[in-house]
Amino acid sequence: MIVSVLILILSSIGVQAACLSDSLKMDKLDFSSSEMKSMEDTVGRFESAVLPKLPSDHDIMIRLETLNPRVNAEIVKENSLVSIVVWGGMLSHPKMNPATLNLLLCHELGHFLGGEPLKSRTGWSSTEGQSDYYSTYGCLKDLGINEEQFLNAAVALTSIYAEVSRQSAPRLEVCDQTVATRMNYGYPSIQCRLDTLVAGWHESPRPKCWFIE
Repeated sequence: MIVSVLILILSSIGVQAACLSDSLKMDKLDFSSSEMKSMEDTVGRFESAVLPKLPSDHDIMIRLETLNPRVNAEIVKENSLVSIVVWGGMLSHPKMNPATLNLLLCHELGHFLGGEPLKSRTGWSSTEGQSDYYSTYGCLKDLGINEEQFLNAAVALTSIYAEVSRQSAPRLEVCDQTVATRMNYGYPSIQCRLDTLVAGWHESPRPKCWFIE
């Protein structure tokens, strides 16, 4: 298996699944050498932790596109090569830190490893809700993240989602009371996504705001 990290890549191709349906653009991208090293170290530790989870015939590449101002991330699959791409706007967001980056990477990996429900019957990508759920029950704990770090990262990441999608900021002390009448194969509400991250961390059932048994 070949694993590599590429910095300053400007484009990506292949079949994609993104954490957000749209993205903002940051006006200024400015990374210090210490920030770059922190991101690279975070990615390196992430790779070491997730390698055993990948099929033996697949390779993974994590690409930090630091010159791209978009606030988003995606996973791209081309045959047996799986690439996780994080754009500069997301990396430079004030709420981004190593724990939040780990959670984001776990979400993107969840599109590949999260299992059903899938976005389509013939596709490979887990839905957004399932990827959120996998990110905390199947990935984040393996990275040495404790509960306080997780909660802070979950609020930070979903707050970024809220900013991009122009929704209200999510809160830990409330939950989405919506009861879905059919499976949500798209993007659940931001509060529902935070609820799903918390449910995965506690290994509780997936929230009814997007999931139907």
